[in-house]
Amino acid sequence: MRYSSRVPGEFAPNEFFRAVEGRRSAGSRLRDLTVSNPTLAGLDYPLEEIQSAMAQASRHAYEPNPRGLPTAREAVAAYYRSHGVSLPADSIILASGTSEAYGHLFKLLCAPGETVLYPQPSYPLIGSIAGLEGAAAHPYPLVGKDRRWNVPEISDSITAATRAVVAVSPNNPTGGMLTAGELRALSALCASRSLALVVDEVFLDYPAPARVSSVVSSAGNPDALTFTLGGLSKACGFPHLKLAWIAVSGPENEAREALARLEFIADAFLSVGTPVQQAAGALFELGATVRDQIRRRVDRNEERLRILLDGAPGAAVSSRDGGWYSVVGLPPGWEDEAFALRLLEEEDVIVQPGYLFDLEAEQAVIVSLLTPESIFEEGLRRVVRLLNNPASEDKP
Repeated sequence: MRYSSRVPGEFAPNEFFRAVEGRRSAGSRLRDLTVSNPTLAGLDYPLEEIQSAMAQASRHAYEPNPRGLPTAREAVAAYYRSHGVSLPADSIILASGTSEAYGHLFKLLCAPGETVLYPQPSYPLIGSIAGLEGAAAHPYPLVGKDRRWNVPEISDSITAATRAVVAVSPNNPTGGMLTAGELRALSALCASRSLALVVDEVFLDYPAPARVSSVVSSAGNPDALTFTLGGLSKACGFPHLKLAWIAVSGPENEAREALARLEFIADAFLSVGTPVQQAAGALFELGATVRDQIRRRVDRNEERLRILLDGAPGAAVSSRDGGWYSVVGLPPGWEDEAFALRLLEEEDVIVQPGYLFDLEAEQAVIVSLLTPESIFEEGLRRVVRLLNNPASEDKP
């Protein structure tokens, strides 16, 4: 059988994931510092209230709407009002998840072979989705010690085939969040080159304490055609209740045409379930309790991370504007995958090698601040023990 080249032909796991599965199969008690699924993170969920809201919503008749039910889109608009952003519900298109939202946007913006620019480092998803849509994804670098958006660097990455610039804010895994000035600069660049700006804000609700008063959302951005992505998965800690959105803004005529075309695409899929749409308002309210737990845990875990890594000379914890990941730079002499494998084999601790997020210019590992606190602390102590053990040092 001849298959499309959009789908890879090789699915074998790499050495690191084979090692993790091998330890699990052997019955090892692993301290997993990569927990990213809120439903597996030991949080207290208002289960009865969620079940009640979904049960009530399930009684409604199926009334498909390509953009999503008006009540659900109004619930998303209310969510943005809580962030100080006013935008009409008619500017919102619903999707089953942000991955599907990316797919819709790449269909909208790119003919086969045309490209989108995405930040490096970042979560390894955008390139895969672009490829499945027949588009190409090319990286642009986040620069400096804090890995910021640099418009000249991004501008140098634009070619005649470029159709959009993607920003992830807060970025995964580096935690950088767009400032108002960076958003204006990106918007001006995109407007001047007739490009769309796609801003993935799934971690918007988890700013670091120092950034709480200066959170910036791209929703409602008037300066360039802008598509802002979010979803219940992170905003409410409900990855199992599939509801995400695209908020469209920019110059009025461009936004109107983009919305009409997105509606056509969404109408071909009609993927969002009616019950989750009918329950959207209640789910946003119920998600507040989960969101507050996540914020507290992330802040406490980051504090413990900085305290404990203080005892490991040469290790460095990167600054974080938001999100629930942290980048830990390794001392000289360590290589990221070798360190992660050694930590797994000697200490039964899982971290993610930085190369999985295109952190290839430096040696670092990624940890999730969502990890249950007792596991996080125990795992970190084992990380420090390995870092302080010269006999385990991995010489290049």
